[in-house]
Amino acid sequence: MSANEIESALKEIKDCQTNHNTTSCMFCKSVADCAKKNDFEQKTQDNLTQQLTALQSCQKSKGFSSCLNCAELLECSVRNGYVAAVYLSMNRGNGGSFEF
Repeated sequence: MSANEIESALKEIKDCQTNHNTTSCMFCKSVADCAKKNDFEQKTQDNLTQQLTALQSCQKSKGFSSCLNCAELLECSVRNGYVAAVYLSMNRGNGGSFEF
């Protein structure tokens, strides 16, 4: 899944929230049957899986079991992509909003 696909999915869910006059899917009256929310959740989960695979492949190619041993730690696009994917997946389809 490309960064453009994720950005497009995020824009779509944010537009939907705006149309429903809410800042989070959790506060929307239609959340129980929302195909857009379910689609967004699936895309973020697929993206997370893809980013994790890329991260593990990078670590393996460099002989590391952790990114902490890599000199490129803070500038690494693979790791940054994984961190962004984790963040999106943590909000369970709320488009960047977190409710604890």
